[in-house]
Amino acid sequence: MQPTRAENLRRPSGRRFVTVFGVSILIIVGVIAFGFIARGSGYTTAETHLVRAIANSRIASLVDVSLAFNWLFSPPIAAVIGVLSAVGVYLASRKWLTVLHFVLLVMGTWLGSEVVKLIVHRTRPVASLADTLVPNPDPDSYPSGHVCFAFALGFAFFVIFARSRARAVIAVGAVLLVLVTAATRVYLGVHFPTDAVASLVYSAAAFTAIEALWRRYSVAIFRTERPAEPARRQSHSRA
Repeated sequence: MQPTRAENLRRPSGRRFVTVFGVSILIIVGVIAFGFIARGSGYTTAETHLVRAIANSRIASLVDVSLAFNWLFSPPIAAVIGVLSAVGVYLASRKWLTVLHFVLLVMGTWLGSEVVKLIVHRTRPVASLADTLVPNPDPDSYPSGHVCFAFALGFAFFVIFARSRARAVIAVGAVLLVLVTAATRVYLGVHFPTDAVASLVYSAAAFTAIEALWRRYSVAIFRTERPAEPARRQSHSRA
């Protein structure tokens, strides 16, 4: 399973880059704006009732799965997973530039979500059992850092290995990972449904913006073009 090399990525035209990057930023701004709206009492009250209803009908096996995801993508463990994944990418590619590409996609998307959290500052649901299932969670709820990390990790693998035979499997795995993670956050009562949805929208926009920046500028910055064939080799082949 060989990763996609930086020199094989198609560099977008200036107009296309501006369009893709600009739309991505506008979507992120829209997510932030909606966060302030969702923070209002009307949305919060309605969603709190829904989260409480879910909490009152939990199944033990699903709680165990949800808690496992909660631990797996908690910040300390997520950081370890990120490091191990970067090591795996290096072992597969033997190229530090590919590792840098992977790390920027994962960390840029994930850490950016923390900035949005600080800006919106929406408090978490107060659903029953939430405090006992997940003790002392981060007080900010919007968007979900767990979901954003799962999105960034799964789709970073897809981008890096986009030309491998396993790309379809990686894509399906990434989608399932994100959806299951989003569902578990609501199931545990630590996020509102709109937090989960906003996490998906934000992650897609931030990830796309970072990938657009990489494709536009990595070749120029890191000089990853393939070297031209020497003239003497061409003349020798003609002879």
